[in-house]
Amino acid sequence: MNIFDNLLGSIVTCITSLPLIIVLLTLDVLPGVPSNAVLDQGQVNEVQQLLIDHDPRRLLASEFQEVRLTEPELNALTTYIKSNNPVFDAVNTRIGLDEDAVSVGLSIPLDLMGLQRYFNLTLGFTHINGKLVLKQLDAGALGLPAVILSPLGKVIASRLAEDPNYQLVSTFMNSLHFQDINARRMVIVLDWQGDNRQLLEDQARRAFVSAREAQRLVFYQEKLVDTIAALPESAGTIGLNDLFRPIFLFANINSVAGADPVAENRAAFIVLSTYLADFNLEQLVGTDLDIPVSRPLKVVIERREDLARHVSGSAAISASAGASMAELLSVYKEVHDSRYRTGFSFTDIAANQAGSLLGMLATRSTEDALLFQQIMMDSESPGDYLPQLGTYDGMTEAEFIEQYGSRESEAYRMRLKNISDSIAARPFYQSFSR
Repeated sequence: MNIFDNLLGSIVTCITSLPLIIVLLTLDVLPGVPSNAVLDQGQVNEVQQLLIDHDPRRLLASEFQEVRLTEPELNALTTYIKSNNPVFDAVNTRIGLDEDAVSVGLSIPLDLMGLQRYFNLTLGFTHINGKLVLKQLDAGALGLPAVILSPLGKVIASRLAEDPNYQLVSTFMNSLHFQDINARRMVIVLDWQGDNRQLLEDQARRAFVSAREAQRLVFYQEKLVDTIAALPESAGTIGLNDLFRPIFLFANINSVAGADPVAENRAAFIVLSTYLADFNLEQLVGTDLDIPVSRPLKVVIERREDLARHVSGSAAISASAGASMAELLSVYKEVHDSRYRTGFSFTDIAANQAGSLLGMLATRSTEDALLFQQIMMDSESPGDYLPQLGTYDGMTEAEFIEQYGSRESEAYRMRLKNISDSIAARPFYQSFSR
């Protein structure tokens, strides 16, 4: 699921295959782009509002959507996303807008046998017929004009042509129409009609779910259907552990038989989360496979369906894309709810954090994956991995600000630490190394 990490790795492989002397020319002692300033609370709130206003679920709801972003918004958004991803946090970034032109600057720190060096990269794009065309690339002391970039780009594209991550990014970029670019703002129209949308969905499946992984997901869907079919018809509500135990029993059986326990646990969490979220598994694996459908049940923790969804959903995201991504999406959702829906909820955050930790431990290593299966098979209650949460505690944005001030305040940080500490103290986690 770490699509950009994987694509970046493929591109770096292409670059490092160049002669050593060319690589050395691209390295500098100092960063060409200064460190990104830490966002203050006002900027964080603006970025969060920007993400809410451009929620992908809303953008995907129609065939055309228009997105308007100023240069400060682009840079603040990049800094916010970067600061929540350990892979990119150390990279300095800068985006500049001009009349029909976009510049992107990157400074990537490298440790070369104890020596700190920087790979400084500047990309210059020109706005032509609704697309951004790369016209200049400067890597350290090495500058590549358009006359060289065009054939070089074709060589790199041909080498990455079969890479599903490259195909997905390429398809997504082709769906964007840059309507207007000037020094004040960038206006983008997202074209997700008919063929574009279908192609994007197909490429996303290829990038995220291989044929083998699709078969594994279908296997767990079958086991989920069998597990629910074995319950009495009168059973309309069950606890989350009533699904966790049998599903991870099957994961353990497969792992002992030689399957990869990390992949088994990841697939199990994805299937469980799609069931609880009422999400069609076909959207992940396509329509080529026969996917059984289970009867719907209320799956709860402490008689609350939302807590079960939070735990399973965050576990699936953490197992697939990493704990930091799960936590970022958790906070994003709570901010959205505090402004527009049910309110900011610490019980929801606790459920999300517990799910994130479960997903991380279930996929951290082969040893932890096997240990996770063994402990989960014997787990009697969500209380093994989640403290008692009680009733819903939603508060509006205004109530949150009145009580905590901001999400950078000491009071808020202490509340989150208390939640994390209470989760870590649960018996489920005591057998795992820190």
